[in-house]
Amino acid sequence: MNLHRRVFAGLSVLALGGCTFSSTATHWNGRVGPDGRPVYVMTHTNVGVNLLIIIPTLGRTSLPDEIDKLTDQIATEKGDNVRMVESSSENYWYGFAPFTWILTPVITTVSGEYHPSLEVLAKDQAEQAAKRAEQEKSK
Repeated sequence: MNLHRRVFAGLSVLALGGCTFSSTATHWNGRVGPDGRPVYVMTHTNVGVNLLIIIPTLGRTSLPDEIDKLTDQIATEKGDNVRMVESSSENYWYGFAPFTWILTPVITTVSGEYHPSLEVLAKDQAEQAAKRAEQEKSK
């Protein structure tokens, strides 16, 4: 019985905790940005919970917080020349009323394009070339 309580508590924390999904588009088939340099696009999607529709409780549910986290991750990869491409924040207060009036799911998405550092670009291009060579072998 004690195990069931622990499993339930663990699943509850996971279900109610905010989480961020991150992805980076690095494969552009040799295409470059307007300035002739390769461009990566990084997207963060954060799922959080607000209390009483507007009070952030779990996760980063505001655009400034999510933009800060996105640009921080780009900075750790030594990327530069960041340009925000998309940002949205959806508050699902109407989902399962009146329950979602109390605990409101919020999904915030931010996408930015940037120039990768030369080291990251070289590593990614080497990985892509190795993958292409492997695919050619298997044909």
